[in-house]
Amino acid sequence: MNAPQQQPYQPTGPFGASQPAPPPAAAPRPPSDLRLPRLFAAMMGVFAGLLVLIATFLPQSTYEQVSDGKTVSKFAETGWTRSFDIEPSAEEKEFYDKTHVARYGIPLSAAALTLFAGAAVGFASYRRSSGSLAATTSRTLLVAGGAGTAIGVWMFGMDISASLSFGQDTGRFVSRYGTGGGFWILLAGGLVALLTLGLAIVANRREPAPSRQAPYPAGYAPYAPGVPQQQYQPQPQAYEPPSPPTPPAGSALQQQDILRPSPENPHQPGNR
Repeated sequence: MNAPQQQPYQPTGPFGASQPAPPPAAAPRPPSDLRLPRLFAAMMGVFAGLLVLIATFLPQSTYEQVSDGKTVSKFAETGWTRSFDIEPSAEEKEFYDKTHVARYGIPLSAAALTLFAGAAVGFASYRRSSGSLAATTSRTLLVAGGAGTAIGVWMFGMDISASLSFGQDTGRFVSRYGTGGGFWILLAGGLVALLTLGLAIVANRREPAPSRQAPYPAGYAPYAPGVPQQQYQPQPQAYEPPSPPTPPAGSALQQQDILRPSPENPHQPGNR
């Protein structure tokens, strides 16, 4: 009876043949739906800054004085200075030289520059995660610039609204206060600044962290770095013939084994 053939042991699992370690995965880029609000916020920041900066140099408020149907005084004010359409008299010129306009161009220009800085950093950090230092800096500058621009435009609008209420018309003497083209451009810049502020806040969303996959099975400790891995080598085993099967009870073979003398009690002529 031939012995059963034994299959050679194939080592598997973590003790098998060493496999090359996979290369380290690159940092995943944030999804496009999370980067778009940051990009739009930077674009709107540039647009709002340009509108506000240009509006400070354009006429924002006007004044006209009419006496007996004849214009005797007319000038316009920007965010920096006052310009006359009709040259004032010596007495009026002395009065205007002692006064100056409310220079709203200073805070509005500072807010516009803050928007430009936030947009520049936002464009540079477009491909980075929302939690990076550059993205956080861009978001902070855009929020500060957008809020400062909106507040500055609102305060200037309240000033213009108050000056419009000073108009008089007595029939012979008329004084008119009005708004210039720069005021409406500034108002549009304030609305775009509010949009920039909202987009910058929406861009504060963080992308979900990627799920980590264990490189080794649970409960398995990898080899220490620098220690070579050793393959498991199975030890050869000596062949042992199988023992003969035990005969069934009551069979002739079992009775023959019973009658067969044991080594401890050998058969002798007188024994039965």
